[in-house]
Amino acid sequence: MIKVLKFFTTVSILIFLVAVLVVYAFLPDPSGLLFNSDGISVIEVSKNTFFYSILFIFVIIQTLHIVFIQTTLKRKEGNYNKKISIWIQGMILSINLFIILMIVFIGLANNADDFSFKSIRFLALLAPSIVITWLLTLPFFMFIRKR
Repeated sequence: MIKVLKFFTTVSILIFLVAVLVVYAFLPDPSGLLFNSDGISVIEVSKNTFFYSILFIFVIIQTLHIVFIQTTLKRKEGNYNKKISIWIQGMILSINLFIILMIVFIGLANNADDFSFKSIRFLALLAPSIVITWLLTLPFFMFIRKR
């Protein structure tokens, strides 16, 4: 299970890099980050600020991921250790998917020539729901015993 999650986490990092580069190439300057219900941008930043900020946030998250995995793997607590490592790996994958979906949403919302804001609004709801769903699996994940 951990190998599968590591593979998909690596794939999500590659997808992130492609998504952030493609979105950066097509973003107008300044770019909207927060939109009202009509799709009008409320908060705008320069596209360079957006690009470097999102890269910084992503690197920090991946660094924290490595630190958490290393600290949980160093503990010798048997099955609990494996469950926590798997859950942390899945959490990082869900956070990576959250960031990817938000980048795609911001890219599509700023280039609304071909997309209506209402047709892409589901991305803004899908991204946090992935993370919340994974967070809610922790209690169930920890108390399920292998038979």
